[in-house]
Amino acid sequence: MLKLTVTGRDTTAVRHTLKRLQELAADKPADVQVIQTPEPDPGSCHLVVGVRAEHERPTSLENAGVDVWAPETGGGSDGVRELWQRRIVPFATNLTQRKRAPRRQRVVLADPDPSWAQQAARLMDRLTLAMGVRAHRIDHIGSTSVPGMFAKDIIDLQVVVDDLQTAVACAAASHRAGFVHVVGPFYGIDRHGTHHDEQVAVDADPGRSANVHFHPVSSPIWREMLLLRDWLRANQSHRDEYAALKRTVAEQVDHDVNAYSLDKMPWISQALARAENWAREGPRRDISSNTA
Repeated sequence: MLKLTVTGRDTTAVRHTLKRLQELAADKPADVQVIQTPEPDPGSCHLVVGVRAEHERPTSLENAGVDVWAPETGGGSDGVRELWQRRIVPFATNLTQRKRAPRRQRVVLADPDPSWAQQAARLMDRLTLAMGVRAHRIDHIGSTSVPGMFAKDIIDLQVVVDDLQTAVACAAASHRAGFVHVVGPFYGIDRHGTHHDEQVAVDADPGRSANVHFHPVSSPIWREMLLLRDWLRANQSHRDEYAALKRTVAEQVDHDVNAYSLDKMPWISQALARAENWAREGPRRDISSNTA
């Protein structure tokens, strides 16, 4: 069941939106539960709908806790119904049927989005609740985790667990956080070209593409992902170099998303060697701590 809640500073608008959603749920039955909470906790539901009065601008704090803003209603339009039909019902249907949301197979790079970090944080809150003590750590990885980086508009997350068997169980349990376990085989490739098994879950939400990679703690992949992320965060020239590569590879018309990923691997392997030197020579970060 999809659980959603509504939040906003305008209590009248919030009550109206809650009532409208409840009416839609009653008129057109879907596996959706509308939760009323004074302070929505992103970890306890699958979708937080923000409501604002006409011409009201949301604050950065509000943006941090909202997945989607309800469209303004006016001129005879019904923004809540549009949101219900466009995102909420498909999300609920995908979740019930254990079906991944549709996703383009061609690479499209998006401009850097400052909200990617906030979006990732909400998804990690949900995963934290679903994983419990089985997760050693949960991190935001990939290009959307590097401020200022061009990227596919897909949030990549990483969950580190005891072993591959636990990874399978956690990938299945990610359903409670709004994800769908995709049966592989899947693997990550380390800087030496060795394949390491992993489990993967993806979004059921058609409005927020995301991948969740579940790695055993013995796999070198999770540490390499964090090292590459932190190395890119630390130096503009590294980001520029990687961005140029990404644009070049993405422009190859015969490439799908899998070819795009594979073609970047030689550069990534070489970059990881540089990143290791950077980590040894500079102030050492402790990547054993659970930080995004």
